[in-house]
Amino acid sequence: MRLPRERRIRASADFSRLRQSGSRLDCGPFVLNVGQAQSAKTKARFAVIVAKKSIPLAVNRNRAKRLAREIFRNDAELLPDGWECVLIARPSMLKKSFPSLVKIYNSAIKSVVK
Repeated sequence: MRLPRERRIRASADFSRLRQSGSRLDCGPFVLNVGQAQSAKTKARFAVIVAKKSIPLAVNRNRAKRLAREIFRNDAELLPDGWECVLIARPSMLKKSFPSLVKIYNSAIKSVVK
């Protein structure tokens, strides 16, 4: 159940462009960097960042990544075509239930994409 290649952000230039020109939303258990892509015809793209410094155990980092990808997959149409989102996980993400994480993500995306 991987995200297709066209739905992933992979280039470091895209990460830095989103960080500088996109909207930064502090959502508590995670931070979202959301912005429009360079071409509006591409499908919505997503990436996850989990720092080793903030979540030191690999098992927990992988769980945070799986949770983040599933949150995006759960409502992939919520982010319209031509938009990109980078989710930066925090340790408190592992303490929240999945439905509450989905609710936080959905309200954050709806506030940016109008």
